Parts: sequence; structure tokens; C-alpha cells
Amino acid sequence: MTDMLQAVSYAPASSPPFQAVVTSTLDFEGTLARLKQGIEAADLWLIQEIDPQMLLQRGGYLIAPARQLLFFHPRYVVRLLAADPAAVVEVPLKLVVLQMPDGSVTVRHADVRAQLDRYPGMQVLAEELAAVSARLLASVAPSTAPA
Repeated sequence: MTDMLQAVSYAPASSPPFQAVVTSTLDFEGTLARLKQGIEAADLWLIQEIDPQMLLQRGGYLIAPARQLLFFHPRYVVRLLAADPAAVVEVPLKLVVLQMPDGSVTVRHADVRAQLDRYPGMQVLAEELAAVSARLLASVAPSTAPA
């Protein structure tokens, strides 16, 4: 079946200032497992695991392993609602795990501070969630651990 799929060529990935990105020290499956463990250890819920590789394959395309992990916890939604219900559109948070053509594995997430600082009263929550996200990235790329 993969013979009939159109292979997708990857452009060089950029590093936009509104995203955090690390290169994992683990393979793809190890990275996924460590991130899921980190989400659970942070007392967060893994809401959904999306498999873009499978979805693109169904559409006739072949890509390297890819996953999107959507995570959050109701205690944060309650705080968002209390501060500004308009900010609920920014959650759940998402990690994107991509195996690149060279075999390396990258993990990206949107800058939580940039997402939430656009709303009044979100600075403390934005800092807290940014720290959680940074710890998740550091769990797969220890050299990026916050000081």
C-alpha cells in the first residue's frame, strides 16, 4: 500500500519566536512515551492523541512519524473562565512531535505566554502553564531545562 502513497518532502523547519522547539535525545516512540509520562506526572490530562501520519496516509500521502498531544486539566479551565472566558479558545495546550527526514525528533508547542498574555488577568496562569510546558520539553531534551 505504501507504494501508492505520495511521499512528502519536508522544507527546512523554521524556529518562529511564537513557538518553543527542542530536538529530543530519544527516538520517536521514546519521546512520545516520556511526554505522556510527563503530562501524567504534572497531574494533567492527555485529552487526545492525533496521528497525522495515519491521517495523511488515508489521504494518499506518506510522512514520517508525527503526533499531536492535546493536554490540559479542568482546574486551569476554571481559572480561565474566572479571568476571561474568551481565553478558553486557547486550550487545550498541544505538543507536536515530528520525526524529521534526518531521523531526529522535534517537539514543538506554541508560546503559552504569548497565547494567554493577550487576555487581561492571565499573567500568573500564563507563567504557570509556560513552566509546565518547559518542563515537558526538558524531559526529552535535558540540555534545555530551565535554570
